[in-house]
Amino acid sequence: MTEQTQTTGEAHGLALVVADRGFVWVGKVITTPDWVEIEGARPVRRWGTKEGLGQLAKEGPLPDTRLDAAADLKVSRKALIAIIPCEAEKWAA
Repeated sequence: MTEQTQTTGEAHGLALVVADRGFVWVGKVITTPDWVEIEGARPVRRWGTKEGLGQLAKEGPLPDTRLDAAADLKVSRKALIAIIPCEAEKWAA
């Protein structure tokens, strides 16, 4: 479930963000009417799954998953394809 933030954004917690042109990040997500803000965004270079992004969100990074260094970023809301909630405890390692 989501909750309202004080900046009138909607907090989604830890999630995978899929944007156009094939970009995928994992991080703490807040959406506003114009932006998708991702705190601690780690680009997902290789999913490393047999069952796609849903498996990655549910099970966390697998042995063949490749993540790049984290950074805070904003993605235009126009580029947003999907937000997939993650099982945060699986990503805690």
